[in-house]
Amino acid sequence: MTNQKNFGFDEAMNFIMSFSRLGKKVNDLSRVKRLLDLIDNPQDSLKFIHIAGTNGKGSVAEMLSEILCDAGIKTGTFTSPYIVEFRDRIRLMGKVIPKDELAEICCYIKSRLDNLDDKNDFSGFEITMAIALLYFKKSDCEAVVFETGLGGLLDCTNVIKRPLVSVITSISHDHTAILGKTIREITRQKAGIIKNGCPVVLSINNPDEAVETVSETAKEKGSKLIIPDKSSLEIKSTRLGDTSFEYKKILYSLSMSGEHQITNALSAIETAYLLQSRFKITEQNIQKGLKKAFVIGRIEILASPFKGSGHYVILDGSHNDGGVEALSKVLKEIPKPVTAIVGSLKRKNVRDSLPKLFGCVDKIICVDGFTSDTIPKRELCSILNEEYSKRNIDKDKKTIAFCGEDTKSEFKKAMNGEYKNTVICGTLYLVSYIKNL
Repeated sequence: MTNQKNFGFDEAMNFIMSFSRLGKKVNDLSRVKRLLDLIDNPQDSLKFIHIAGTNGKGSVAEMLSEILCDAGIKTGTFTSPYIVEFRDRIRLMGKVIPKDELAEICCYIKSRLDNLDDKNDFSGFEITMAIALLYFKKSDCEAVVFETGLGGLLDCTNVIKRPLVSVITSISHDHTAILGKTIREITRQKAGIIKNGCPVVLSINNPDEAVETVSETAKEKGSKLIIPDKSSLEIKSTRLGDTSFEYKKILYSLSMSGEHQITNALSAIETAYLLQSRFKITEQNIQKGLKKAFVIGRIEILASPFKGSGHYVILDGSHNDGGVEALSKVLKEIPKPVTAIVGSLKRKNVRDSLPKLFGCVDKIICVDGFTSDTIPKRELCSILNEEYSKRNIDKDKKTIAFCGEDTKSEFKKAMNGEYKNTVICGTLYLVSYIKNL
């Protein structure tokens, strides 16, 4: 791999951003395979833990990365989307890819694509994945924690031939226009990452249709299916900032809040057990890794009584049924009143997801403009009030949603305690905007 004179980080980012988000529509993996052929297939010399799912895959990826790093295993991590900055998606031993490394790799990929007439057919995600693979190969990674982008079967990460373990997390409705309208259809896409003879871990608490579909696929592929043993779980605490549990008589504590994070942790534990046949991973590595793992914008506590303020401010990127439902369970523990500052994107089905906040919050302040393609706040207000009225939750209270000021001003009010207790949620793009403030 050779460097091109004067090809710096800004040029590298311009190159990446020149590709569209999804690229030309695909029906198979031939396009990404062609891209990887052009850069000599770096994925073939790497070992992967491949993770798919609707919710929880980012948390499981972080947990596994921390476990592997604590065990001294040279670990690469590829996740999406980024929250604070682009390089967050590609990490080696927890540290983001250096700017000069990213620039050099981009230059190399660009040189391989320059003579192609159809190079713009590739997606930005495919280009980003190619960068990650080249970086991990160059760094001699012993293990790569690899999160899918969308789905599994036709996701470009599915070029992996034989992962060490496949992991499928919580499955619910999301991206239904692409993945299918039913849980079974969505699960078939997620289960597409299961490979012949390679073990698969499936998270607990999944719908019966999801369990059946994954079980059928694993049987077809001759793959051992592991579902954590719920009877061996004893939850000790799910209080905000204090999540702990026993699993198979061993005590674990988490830095991330919510009972759903215990579900994610069980998948990480069982995956680590499988990896013990290849790596020296101790029980202490697992305990320390789970405790250290933290993902920005997953019920992130920005302010709370135990952090020195008299009110709660929680930041969460939930944007689908399962994610908002997990958030709503946590919100029930917060003293009332609770105000939600909410924004979303036009492509999201907010009528099914955001109403799960009803009954957990006292009012919703709608915001927009924090990224392109946001639902206008007046439209979002109208949708939420219409759904609130339909559900007949409180006959005396016909309005739950109100138009807010600009997002920055609403965030300032939340941090100052003007709303008493606040949750900021609706999309990871809103989380990203808040974190960059």
